[in-house]
Amino acid sequence: MAAAAHLTLLLVILFWSFTLTSQNQQHSQQHLIAELQDAKLKIAGLETMLEESIRKVNGKSNYIEERDKLVDDMTNKIHHLQSLLSKIKDDSSRAEERLNALEEEIRLLWAASRKNNFDIHNLESKALDAEDRLEEVSLQVEKMSEIVTEQWIQIQHLEQALHMAELRAANVQRQLMYARCTFLKAKGLF
Repeated sequence: MAAAAHLTLLLVILFWSFTLTSQNQQHSQQHLIAELQDAKLKIAGLETMLEESIRKVNGKSNYIEERDKLVDDMTNKIHHLQSLLSKIKDDSSRAEERLNALEEEIRLLWAASRKNNFDIHNLESKALDAEDRLEEVSLQVEKMSEIVTEQWIQIQHLEQALHMAELRAANVQRQLMYARCTFLKAKGLF
C-alpha cells in the first residue's frame, strides 16, 4: 500500500516536473530543502531533549542507589540497636533509661526508613515516567529521521526530473534552431 502511494507520489512529482517552469521547480526544491533543514533542526532539538532525559534518568538512578545504601545502613543500624536493646533489658534500672533512649532512636530510625522508602518509591515512579518520556522522544526522533530520509529521496527525484526536463528543453531548442536554419536556407535568406 505504501509502495503504491510512493509510486503515485512519484508520478505526480514527474508530471509536475514536466509542466512547471524551471523557476517554479527551483522554488519547490528550495521549499523542500528548507523543510528538510527545519526537520534536521527539530531532530537536533529532540536529540538534545533525549540526552537531557537520559542524564536525568541516570541522575535519578544514582540517587536511588544512594538511598538504597542509606536504607541498608539504617536497617543494619536498626538491627544493631535492637540487639543492644535486648542486651540492655537484662541490665539494671539505670539501663531502663538507656533503653527508653534507644527505643526512641529506633522509632525515629524506622520513621526515617519509612520516609526514605516512600522517597525511593516516588523516585522510582519518576524514573519510570522519565523512561516512558525517553521512549516517546526516541520514537519521535526515529519518525523525524524517516521523514527527513523520505524528503531527501523526494528532492533527489525532483533534481533528476529537473535535469531531464532541462535536457529535453535543450533538445527541443536545438531542433527548433535547426528547423529555422533549414527554413531560412530554403528561402535564401541565410
